[in-house]
Amino acid sequence: MFLTLRLVTSLAAAATALAPRGDVGLRTTRAEVLAALGGMVPVAAAAVSGGGKDYAGLTIKGEDFANGQYAGKDFSGVDAAGTNFKNSQLRGARFFKADLAGADLSGCDLTAASFEGANLDGTVLTNAVAEGTAFSQTLEGVGDVRGVDFTDAVIRSDINKKLCARPDAAGTNPKTGVETRDSLFCQ
Repeated sequence: MFLTLRLVTSLAAAATALAPRGDVGLRTTRAEVLAALGGMVPVAAAAVSGGGKDYAGLTIKGEDFANGQYAGKDFSGVDAAGTNFKNSQLRGARFFKADLAGADLSGCDLTAASFEGANLDGTVLTNAVAEGTAFSQTLEGVGDVRGVDFTDAVIRSDINKKLCARPDAAGTNPKTGVETRDSLFCQ
């Protein structure tokens, strides 16, 4: 079972605070605690600041990632249900088989991002830029798509037809000026 990065950091801080101060040899550093937990902590936890697996496989459920810079980050297999990514830069991010049920991606730049196999049930995409984004079948249960620019997005044709039939497949993206229905080639 994986521990969240926040829990691991808290454990490391507690171990450091409780260590005796008189003998440096007995003090436990955060790095030592993290190393000792190596079998319980995903490798991604060590790479959160960039490169590597970034957030892959972590639990960030319900966290606030709003207005962040996450371009090119790997969120593969992440449990991010209900997470707030509103207005974040997610250009080229990878969400392969991620759980984003009920997440808020409104206003995000999702250009060239990958959502293959991701759970987007109830995910809000209002006013997102999804140019060239790969969705596969994942858009079937998505929440609001008002104002989304889907230009050149990879969407299965049967899912595209279902999106075009939705009343919220309307509006104009405020960043690109592209109408949602036009970007989906709705008739």
